[in-house]
Formats: sequence, structure tokens, C-alpha cells
Amino acid sequence: MENLKIPTFQSRQRSFGSRTQQVVQDLGIAIVTREYSVEKAFPIESVICAKYNASRSIVREAIKVLNAKGLLIARPRRGTSVRPEKEWNLLDPDVLDWMLNRRFSLSLLKDFTRARLAIEPNAAAEAARTATDQQIKHIGLMLERMREAAHGRLDPLESDINFHLCILEASNNPFFYNMSPMIETALNFSIRFTNKQLKQRFASVEEHQVIFDAIANRDSATAARETRELLERALELMENP
Repeated sequence: MENLKIPTFQSRQRSFGSRTQQVVQDLGIAIVTREYSVEKAFPIESVICAKYNASRSIVREAIKVLNAKGLLIARPRRGTSVRPEKEWNLLDPDVLDWMLNRRFSLSLLKDFTRARLAIEPNAAAEAARTATDQQIKHIGLMLERMREAAHGRLDPLESDINFHLCILEASNNPFFYNMSPMIETALNFSIRFTNKQLKQRFASVEEHQVIFDAIANRDSATAARETRELLERALELMENP
């Protein structure tokens, strides 16, 4: 089998240093778990510096990153405070990961699956219409990896996620593709949930095969329909756990 490495969110290079990243991670989790909230004051800069033994420049950069993620807001003469949860950027994979890890939320998984229903059937249809031969080959390789995973030779979660990411890429729509970090993050939770409900370790290769066949045959309508039905089945499992 061709050794194809799919670049995922987990392997992408962050835009800030590791020390800053650790402060962002710790503060982000503290906010999402409500150690700091609208009601519980966010610490001042000097307190954060002392807690993490970090320079002011690192702390300021971390706060800037959390501000960009929609978790914090800095106001002149009023300091930095936590934003209401409804204002957090759930399209940011870090924020979504922190929220899904803070406690199991079936409601959040259902909302995520409904969002997928608005995105992935259309992405599959676009892939059937615009994908290059090489992109279709990549989707097929991910399907083959799912088959290998079903026989215990590869990681079933990774191969399933990469199948869906390859379709987003093959849509050749930058808006769809830029959803891939968010979708990858949440798929790590939703696939495990649906497989557990179905009492299986891996997704149905056959259900993914029909999506691939439709894309390879340039059948946009079938690609969209089969993707929609796959997601509706997953949502039904969540509606009736």
C-alpha cells in the first residue's frame, strides 16, 4: 500500500512557541472548566507570570491567543475578563477539544453532527465534480486503510477520520477544507461514540465504499445523498442512545 501521510490538525505546526502554547493550553482549560468565568475573575498578568514562571511577553502572547479564540476580552482600564460561553469560537479546534474533554456532552456532539450535515454532503458533491485523479486516489487509499483497520492492521479511528478529511480536501473549496481542523477534532469523539453504540471497533467500510464509488464515478447527487444518510444514521444513534 502506498505510504501516504495526510496532514492533520494534530500534526500541523502551531504559530506560537511551546512555552506560550503550554500557558495557552492551561489557561484555556481553566476557562472552559470554569475555574475562571464571567463571575470568577481572570487573574492579572503578574499572577499568571508567577504561577507559570513565565515572562510578561509569553503571558501577553498567550492572552492574545485566547482573545483570538473568543475566550477572553481585554478592555482599557478594565483589564482582561472571560467572555460568555456563547461567544467562544467553536470553530477553533483547541476550544472544541477543551470543551469536549471537560465532560462528555451528547448535546454538543449532536450539534456538531448537524453542522457536519450542512457541510459534508455538499463537500462530497463538490469532490465528485472537481476532484483530481490524484485526490480520488487519496480517498481510495484512505478507504483501503479503513479496510486494513477492520482486520486489525491499522488504527481504525485515524483511517476513518482521514477518509473524511480527504473528501474535504478533494472538494477544492477552501471554505470546506478550512473546516477540517474542527471536524477532525470532533470526529475523535463522535466516531468513538457511534462505534460504541453499534458495539463495533470500526466504521462500516461498506457505507464509506458507496461514498467513494459515487465520487470516483463523478456522481455528485449520489455522493451527497450517501454522505447525508451516513451522518443521519450517526445522529439517530445520538438521538436514541
